[in-house]
Amino acid sequence: MNSLHSTTGFKVLSSIFIIVLLSLGVVACSGTTSEEEAVDDFSTDVTFFTGQSGDEEYTGEAKPVVAGEARGFEAASVMRNKRGSHGAVLLNDGRVFVVGGQGSGSQRGIIYTSAEVFDPVTGVWEMAGDMKDNRHDLCVALLPDGRVLVAGGRGNLNMAIPTSEIYDADANTWSSTGELVTERDYMPCTSLNDGRVLITGGEGRDYQDLSSSEVYDPVTGQWEAVPDMSVTRARHTATLLDDGRVLITGGGKLDPPYEKSAEIFDPNTNTWTVVAEMSTGRADHHAVLLDDGRVLVVGGRGKKLTSEIYNPETNTWEKTGNTIQPHAEGAIIRLSTGKILLTGGIGYGLRAAALYDVSTGVWEELEDMNNDRYRHEMIRLNSNLILIIGGQGREGVTAQVESFTP
Repeated sequence: MNSLHSTTGFKVLSSIFIIVLLSLGVVACSGTTSEEEAVDDFSTDVTFFTGQSGDEEYTGEAKPVVAGEARGFEAASVMRNKRGSHGAVLLNDGRVFVVGGQGSGSQRGIIYTSAEVFDPVTGVWEMAGDMKDNRHDLCVALLPDGRVLVAGGRGNLNMAIPTSEIYDADANTWSSTGELVTERDYMPCTSLNDGRVLITGGEGRDYQDLSSSEVYDPVTGQWEAVPDMSVTRARHTATLLDDGRVLITGGGKLDPPYEKSAEIFDPNTNTWTVVAEMSTGRADHHAVLLDDGRVLVVGGRGKKLTSEIYNPETNTWEKTGNTIQPHAEGAIIRLSTGKILLTGGIGYGLRAAALYDVSTGVWEELEDMNNDRYRHEMIRLNSNLILIIGGQGREGVTAQVESFTP
């Protein structure tokens, strides 16, 4: 009898022990691989917004974006999804539209079809309708009528895809539109002054860099090939100049050599002109139009600190101040003051931020951001505050968002 009780008790205790271990394993796994768990617990004295994000309940703190008492970064409402290599545009009504990208997860992570919209006045993120195709490193462009064009990118098979879709913010609906002539990812896209959208280069379906380019016409809903660039390019920059032409700089793979050349596309004649080359090869670098019509180019792979300015009137490059930290795959934007904000990127400081003063040619290192970031997005709001959205860091993909007061 005692032997029977002893054996039964051992079996029960063993079962309980196994169940506890399995439960701990499930908790541990869900804590490290969940792509939707965007926030920690909040205290009860704040406003919340709730909703579904993937298969998990999402609870986030609603933080309206307001100017800080001093220049610097402040935490904003987190997104409903963790995203890196996504796209973002400012809608005509002042809200921010974010779409696609990669989330955290095993190996390459989740590639999203989802999109979400942020209202800076209320501080609330709301899920928008889903795209038909998963994509990251995609083209996102605002069309003249306020709709959003999404094209290309890398899909679920880890290959470039050719499909394009249009999001109607008023109706919160997606519709298919013309396919790209050539599937591509890791390419910039540029909204032209005539309402069309230009895509240049990128990586093709065979992972080779492309020289081809094409233009989307929102009237016809079709893409049309334009003449090729002079060289193949991916991870390059495209900057709309004041006269409506587009400056293309650099490009390359993850490892050197990187491209030094530059060229300009004229949409009026559909022609390319090779222009003066940069002082050094650059890929995953940053370019921004200055108030005076020149273009500032900075950083890039290889831990580059250098910056230089292109003058389209004289077709010349001029070296300018170096950054304190190297920046590649970060984000750059022109402030309402005319100064240039550069944030994050791979290098020594994923939280690093710098401010460029055009009048002095000097980069000022700012206080760090609140979060590590590269492959993130920056948007200048109608209030002239800057919203810094998602990205990747040492701990993986993030849903964290912050604002910058100039």
